[in-house]
Amino acid sequence: MQDAAHYVIPFLFIAFFIYRRIKRTVGFQPLRRRRLIVRTSLFSVIGVVILALGFVHPIHFIGYGLGLAGGTLLGLTAIRHTRFEQRTDGWYYRTHLWIDITVLVLFLGRLAYRYAAIAVSSTPSNMNPADFSQFSKDPVTAGAFFIIVSYYVIYFGYLLREEKNLEPSAPLQPQVPVQSSGNVNIAD
Repeated sequence: MQDAAHYVIPFLFIAFFIYRRIKRTVGFQPLRRRRLIVRTSLFSVIGVVILALGFVHPIHFIGYGLGLAGGTLLGLTAIRHTRFEQRTDGWYYRTHLWIDITVLVLFLGRLAYRYAAIAVSSTPSNMNPADFSQFSKDPVTAGAFFIIVSYYVIYFGYLLREEKNLEPSAPLQPQVPVQSSGNVNIAD
C-alpha cells in the first residue's frame, strides 16, 4: 500500500495542477495585482535558485539559455494577443489560449517523459517517484522549466505594468433596455 502511495500522490498532484491550469487558461481571468506579484516573485526566486544550483552541472546552462529564449518568444507572442475587458467587478484579461496550452504541454510532456525514463532505467530499490531531485539531472528538463519561468515572469510583468495603465475600475452601471412606444425607438 505504501508503494502505491509513492505513485498515486505525485499523479494526483499533477492532475490537480493540470485541472487548475486549464481552468485558468480558458476565458477571461480577473486581473488581481497581489496574485500577479506573488506569482512573479515565486517564479523569479525559483528560477534564480535553480540557476544557482546549475553551477554543479554547467551543461544545464545550455538548457537554461534555450529555455529562457523560448519562454521569452512565447511571452512576447502572448503579450501581443492579450485582451483586457472591464466588468462590473474590475478588469479581466484573457491570455492567448494556444500559447498557454503550448507552455503547459511542453512542461508536462517533458516531465512525463523524464518520469517514465527514470522509472524504466532505475531499479525498483533505488527509484523513489516522490524524489523530484531526479528531474534536475537533465538539461532538457531544466530547459523546459526555464521556458515556463521566463514566459510567466515576462507575461505577469506585462500584466502588472498594464494594470497600472488601465483606468481605475469604477463600478459600471448596467444598461437598462429602453422601451419603445409605437414605431419610434427612444434608444436611437
